Amino acid sequence: MSTQSLAPATRASLRSIRSQTLQLFDLATSDDVLRNAPMAGFRPLLWHLAHIGVYQNYWVLQRFAGQSSINVAYDVHFDPIKTPREEAPVLPSRTEIEEYLSETLERAERVFDTTSSGTVGGDQLSVEYVRGLVVEHELQHQETIAFVLQSLPLSAKRRGPAPPGGLRAQPPSEIAVPAVRVSIGADGNGFVYDNESPRHEADLAAFVIDRDLTTNAEYADFIEHGGYDTREWWTDAGWEWKEREGIRAPLYWTGPSWCERSFFAEENLRPDAPVTGVSWFEADAYARFRGKRLPTELEWEAAAGWDPAAGRVRRYTWGDEFVAPGTLKRAAWGTLPVGTRAEHRSALGLNDTYGNLWQWTSSEFRGYPGFVAYPYPEYSEVWFDGDHYVARGGSWFTDTSLARVSFRNFYRRHFRPAFLGIRCARNAR
Repeated sequence: MSTQSLAPATRASLRSIRSQTLQLFDLATSDDVLRNAPMAGFRPLLWHLAHIGVYQNYWVLQRFAGQSSINVAYDVHFDPIKTPREEAPVLPSRTEIEEYLSETLERAERVFDTTSSGTVGGDQLSVEYVRGLVVEHELQHQETIAFVLQSLPLSAKRRGPAPPGGLRAQPPSEIAVPAVRVSIGADGNGFVYDNESPRHEADLAAFVIDRDLTTNAEYADFIEHGGYDTREWWTDAGWEWKEREGIRAPLYWTGPSWCERSFFAEENLRPDAPVTGVSWFEADAYARFRGKRLPTELEWEAAAGWDPAAGRVRRYTWGDEFVAPGTLKRAAWGTLPVGTRAEHRSALGLNDTYGNLWQWTSSEFRGYPGFVAYPYPEYSEVWFDGDHYVARGGSWFTDTSLARVSFRNFYRRHFRPAFLGIRCARNAR
């Protein structure tokens, strides 16, 4: 193995990310909050903490470096495939888990410090790829932990700041995107997931897309005009889900004079903040109410990344170069009024392409033409099931590492707790 070193940048970033992970767990007011299942279909938060270490242990130490496992029992218990969800609540202490995480991180740092490349199972895995894999995995779990914490009662979390008020930056408007042939997907530079590839050409008909995310005030108008009672705005599956679950408003809203539970507080509804806590079914119904539709994920990628001057899609909304989190750092523990941050505006003028909420699209989560699962099918391929739909963009919590316009998030259509919002589109007339 080569002795080319990635330190100190790798070591500093790994430790910074781990510190952020542990700080999230410090928000819980008791150990019971971490040890109990927070909602149906979710493992306890403490399980996620150990799983982060197991993933790093497997990909860096075992698969890449060829070392033996630090804890074979953990390899089984904190693997979502090997251990059914109902068995997950059998958990060690947080102290024990953190000791395991610390040892795993120290060993991983030594591997990254002294290795430039390696071969595993006939596939060439570069140290940059393995590092990207474990870094982005931990960052994604941080966001999962964050939206699970958001869903918990306020009494389960320590106090923190309320999201800022304020007014939207610009009045509502649309952006016309002309018919264009674009290259969609990863550009081959830097770490990407398998579902972002292969890069391929797509011919898009002209369309129109909302410059801003849908606001709370706009969604309240949908409710006031019978949004949850008008059958024509809902798909068959959406109507059946809504009726069965008794859904009458976004997840964190309470009425009739609307209030919303933010991450740390119950507060009056901020009219110009983007609506969140909505499923794909609700987003789709709202778009129909407006006489519009959700954009396809290819339309979203073109609108967010297309650079007319260069005649191509940028890697990020702001350009092709990665910008460290310190520059585009989290503004608050919650959403901002739509269009507030100019640095999150696309070349075509689309606001909040990143940094406020993920945005539902009309696209099922599927592999692109020529898709090949790599390095394991459970990240993407097993979710090509027709019920997972693509969300694009990035939320107020999302790290800039995940802000590339080719990144594809995905959730089940009924899922509401994630930091998800709505942006509408329509065909050009």
